[in-house]
Order: sequence, then C-alpha cells, then structure tokens
Amino acid sequence: MSAAYQLEKWIWTEADFEQMSWHDARIYAMQFGGNISLDIDYIFQWVQADKDDFFSFWVAPATLVFPEAAHVALTVDFRPNQELEIEDIRRESSAAGVTEWHLETHQGDIIITTESFRQVIRRPPTLQVGQQIPPEQRGACSFDLTPDIGFTESEEVRKLKQADFDLRQKATDVRRLRRQLDTLLEQRSAGVLAVKQYLQEKRRLEEKIKQLRNELDSTDWDGLYNKKKPRLLQ
Repeated sequence: MSAAYQLEKWIWTEADFEQMSWHDARIYAMQFGGNISLDIDYIFQWVQADKDDFFSFWVAPATLVFPEAAHVALTVDFRPNQELEIEDIRRESSAAGVTEWHLETHQGDIIITTESFRQVIRRPPTLQVGQQIPPEQRGACSFDLTPDIGFTESEEVRKLKQADFDLRQKATDVRRLRRQLDTLLEQRSAGVLAVKQYLQEKRRLEEKIKQLRNELDSTDWDGLYNKKKPRLLQ
C-alpha cells in the first residue's frame, strides 16, 4: 500500500470551498441545534495506477459544521437501512441575499442557510479499498472537533486491509491478462502470429486467468470487472 497521505491542513472553511469536493462522501449522522453538524467520510483523493487497476481512496472521518444556521430545509426520501451519500455541495445566494449551502444527495437535498462552514478532519486520511472507512477502524459516530493527529491503524486492521488489497491485485491481474488475450487475438487476425504460437500463448494466458479466478471465487471479489462490497465494509 502507498505511503502516508500528506494532509494540507486539519481544518477547512468556506474560504477553501472552490478546491473541495464532497462527491460520494458518506453521511453517518446529523446533529441539530444552533449549529448543524454532519459526521462524514471525506474522500481526499481517488487513486488508480493504470486503466486496468481498481480505484483506491484516501479517506478521513470529518465533522462538517454549519454554524448559527438560520434555516434548514430537508427534502430527503431516505430509509433507515440506506446509505446517505453526498453528490455535491453548492453555494448559492437566496432572493434575500443570504448564503445557502445545497447538499445534494442521492436521496434528495439538504439546504442550510448560513454564511460559513467549518470542516474538521478528525484523523489522518488512510488508504481504503472502498470509499468508506471500515467500521472496525472508524468506530461510533462522532461530532468531535479535535483532530486525533497521532492516530494510527491497529495491526488487525492493517492485516485485514492488506488481505483485501492483495485480492484486488489478483482481480487487476485478471483484467490485464484478459487485455493481453484481446491483443493476442488482434495479432493473430493481423497475421503477426503463427497459429501454433497463438494457441500456445492463448493457453498460457487462459490457464493463468483460471488459476486467479479460482483463488477469487470464494472471496468478495468477482475477479473480473466489478468489485463486490469488500469484507471490511460489510
């Protein structure tokens, strides 16, 4: 897995809005009062080594606070067992000239009227197979505003994550081998390869793919183009 993510700062505000993105950020909880607070997973970076590789994500738990909100409007069609994810956050001015923050989710919108926001990163970002932090690592919902700068993953979590990354690498290898098969067929069709050479190389690639697929069959990876939900996120 990659080295540690270089976090620019622990607290972000409306002054940073243009460089921020909340796409696919999971909302775990909301707290209402004078301030409106959200417990979210904030994705700092999507990582893909090449076109055959699956994405990894640098993710951190964060508390997103809208202070002294004058008004909150929710039009969310949401079931308790559904995950609530942000598609985008837009900053707009109302007809009265006040600032509104439009939190667009897959289930509807949350509109918060206030001039500013503050987002506190509670822990250093960690590299994840999926877009969310595993519950074994994340723990209970929190609206804490004090960063845990010294946080490190437990040895158990590191081992589980490494196992998932190893399986993902095998799934990536299947993708690459299938691409090699496609290239091999193109070369044979173009007359670049003799029949015997083509059949030998085709058999070799197919045997490798079969071996990898057998290793992935009993896991949460389908070993080809799509990834099922990782064990850590179930």
